[in-house]
Parts: sequence; structure tokens; C-alpha cells
Amino acid sequence: MTRGFIVTPPHPPEERAYLVGVSLPNSSFAREREYLDELEQLARTAGAEVVGKTIQGRTRIDGATYIGPGKAHALKEECERLNANLIIFDCDLTPAQARNLEKILNINLIDRTELILDIFARHAKTMQAKIQVELAQLTYTLPRLRKLWDHLSRQVGGIGTRGPGETQLEVDRRRVYQRMSHLKKQLRKISRRRDTLRRSRDGYPTVAIVGYTNAGKSTLLNALTGARTLVENQLFATLDTLTRRLIARNHAPVLLVDTVGFIRKLPHHLVDSFKATMDDIAQARLYLHVVDLSRHGYQEQMEIVDATLRGIENPTVETIHVFNKIDRVDPVFVEAAAERFPEALFTSAATHDGIDEVKNRIEKFFFGKNLAVEVEIPAVDGKSIAKIGSLLHNATRSFRGDRCVLKGTVDAGKVGRLERVAGAKIRYMF
Repeated sequence: MTRGFIVTPPHPPEERAYLVGVSLPNSSFAREREYLDELEQLARTAGAEVVGKTIQGRTRIDGATYIGPGKAHALKEECERLNANLIIFDCDLTPAQARNLEKILNINLIDRTELILDIFARHAKTMQAKIQVELAQLTYTLPRLRKLWDHLSRQVGGIGTRGPGETQLEVDRRRVYQRMSHLKKQLRKISRRRDTLRRSRDGYPTVAIVGYTNAGKSTLLNALTGARTLVENQLFATLDTLTRRLIARNHAPVLLVDTVGFIRKLPHHLVDSFKATMDDIAQARLYLHVVDLSRHGYQEQMEIVDATLRGIENPTVETIHVFNKIDRVDPVFVEAAAERFPEALFTSAATHDGIDEVKNRIEKFFFGKNLAVEVEIPAVDGKSIAKIGSLLHNATRSFRGDRCVLKGTVDAGKVGRLERVAGAKIRYMF
């Protein structure tokens, strides 16, 4: 167990997936069809070819097989007819349901959480993302470990032992716990390094770009900053937080943080494993909540993102809703959304339509008034100290070792001049 416990196998081109959803009385077939369309997008992102899908209407979930034994046998026949070799359920199956279904179907099956974890494993690039994904995979796998070989399930005792030996299942569980403990230690080390990095950014206005997966967050980051961040028409193309600098018109820097997208039924242990990423979001003073206006269920997606953000401890943060992809939407629909959300901004990050309005709103939020600042400068640099003092209102002066510390307020229009003072270390007191 010196290496990662979970290894995501490559998907062969011939992987043919059949999707299964369930409509309960508190839902509707129309909504379930939207959910299954999203599951299809997830499956294609993972490399599978979707050959069929079905929605079963039920009054309640079957505890043993989720869909009921009759539907399971019918599903087996349908998969054989379509030559499907993978079934994906739009739910979280219990370990018992998965085992019972495998006995009936005799085909590889996964649930929604397994599919999302597989995609995360494929898209993880940095050490932190890989550790976070593996930890989430192990958390999911732990209650689902099964004995793979009958002969290994027998208790093995030895001469001189007081009791039976370990079963293979117990060995696997112990190894998983050991691996999880090791990964958590690694994450704590990474978190400490990231905390140091965050402290180095203290005093800079920071914006977190959040939203549902594939809403266009990375495209918006590129449009605002001129960066060349990876942009793909895939779910969860971005897993790691990425920070880029936006230079405001007053020459003051604003840090924009691109974050992992959220999704319906995002596995809670995946959110827990991505705590370091969530901490980056929690440090922001402003959220740009990017919404894909071209999606039929965009309001539900907004609610899912808002619910996730409420779990992040950041009570003072403000949110600007940015409705994206207006180039794909009828103008009448855009006008209706604008009436419903009068404070929102409407953009196409792909065509840069409305990007200036987003920049203006960010600048107004951070620089629309006089800013309180703390400036450190070498105490021997009397010329720079005098220059800084002339730019500040109600300036006070103290010393910190061999550095002079000036505190006061600065006009928003003079921030750029303050930034250009050589050797000055500026902290904005937002």
C-alpha cells in the first residue's frame, strides 16, 4: 500500500452505457429527463458511448434492488439487445442494492457518485487534486468492500494463536484506513503551505468565480484577465483552483480565483475531501456566481450552487450573479431573466459581450470609495515615505523593525500611484 489504493482504469472505446433514472411522486418525468440528460453528459465526459436510457415511474424506491426485480430483469434483456456493457444509475446505490443488481444483471454497473469520482480522477492534475480525489474514492469504497475470493473469506488460525486470523475483507479495510490516514496527513501539509500562500495574498482584493459545472467560469476568467486557462466543453474540466490577476483601471490588482464547478447530488465526501479548495473560496470577499443561461434548468442549478456556498464559512461575502452564454439564448429570454434578476449581469464570455460591465462591477465593489490601507516601506527611504504620506488621508506612522508602517485612506483613483512606489508593501483593509 505504498502507492495509491485506487487506480482508475482507462475506458475502452467500446464501453457502451445504458442510463437508468427513477421518477418518484414528488418529481416529474420532465425533470427526470433533464437529470438523465446531465447524466449522459457525465458519461460522455468519462469516455462512454450512451446507447440507451430509461426512466422508471415508482411510488417508492425498492430497498433490495432500487428499481425492483421485475424492472431489473427487463433491463438485462434491453442491455443484451443493445449490446450495452455498462449500466449507470442516476442515484447512490447502497452496497446491498449494487450486489443484488449485479446478481440479476450480470453486467458492470456503477452509480452517479462512482461516475463523478471517475471523472475527477481523470481530470486531477496537481498533487493536491489527486490526493483529494483518492481520499474521496476511498471514503466511497470503504463500506462497499467485498470478499473477492471464497477461499480468502475463511478464517485462518495458526498454531499458538489465541483466535482466528484476519479475513481478506478485514485486511482490505485495514489497508484502506491506513491509506486514508496517510492521505489526510499529506493534505494537512498541503493546507499549511496553501495557508502561507493565502497570507502572502492578504490585503489584495480577491474574487472567487463559482458556479455550476460547465457554466463558463474558466472562459470568463480568460475574458477578464487575458489568461489562457484550459477551456473545454466538458463537465469538471477544472478541478484545481487557479488564480489570475486582473488589473483595474486605477492600476490596482484584483485576484480572480477559478474554482471547481458544483453539480446536483455532488457527493458529500467529495466536498469534504476538497476542503482545501473550499478554503480558497472562503477567503474571497466577492463571489462571481456564473450561471449558464442557455440551460433549461438554470434556476435549479443556481439553487444548488447557493446551497453549497452556504456550507462555506464566509458570512461577509457578497455575490454578483453573472448570467453567461447569452449568445446562445433568444433575446426575449434574456430580457425575461433580467426582469427576474434586476441586479444580475448578462454576458457572453466567449464573445466578450458584457465583459466590461463585469469589470466595472468588480471595480465599483472594491474601489468605489476611499480605501483603508497599510503600507510598509524601508525606514531609510525618506523620499518614498514622504510620497506615500502625501497620497494618504489621516495618515499615521509607526515602525516595525527596520520598516516604516503608514496607515490611512487613499482615493480610489490614486491606488495606482501608491502601487508604483518602489519597495512599498501594501495591504488593503477591506
